[in-house]
Amino acid sequence: MKTSKKTDYAVHALIILARNKAKEISVNEIAEIENVSPSYLAKVMQALSRNGLVISSEGKAGGYQLNKRASAISLADIVEVFEEKDNVFDCVDQIHGCTIRGRCKIHRAFTEAYQKMLEELRKTTIEDIMSPEIISNKN
Repeated sequence: MKTSKKTDYAVHALIILARNKAKEISVNEIAEIENVSPSYLAKVMQALSRNGLVISSEGKAGGYQLNKRASAISLADIVEVFEEKDNVFDCVDQIHGCTIRGRCKIHRAFTEAYQKMLEELRKTTIEDIMSPEIISNKN
């Protein structure tokens, strides 16, 4: 299964927030830990906020926190935020589309496979994958 960088960054950011649930963490802090672009990560965090997975606060001490318990956020929740429109199967997504959808048996098979994948991803939560700890590669 191929997912976007946004999904990957989101999963790691949520793990970081789950480990630090008592405090807000800024995009810059998360980006430093993940060694990613803060501006790209900011877009990821905004999408997570719009979809209710995190909450944000503004200001000097502002940042992000989980909006739900880590045990209540599944990998499917994250994949649906970042991959639903541009599905892992191009012919069934909302971007590429398909001109023969009504008479194509592959479309049905791919749609069912995608739904089964989401069912499996619903079984794994952020809490389940919090270990091992993500370590910054900066010295």
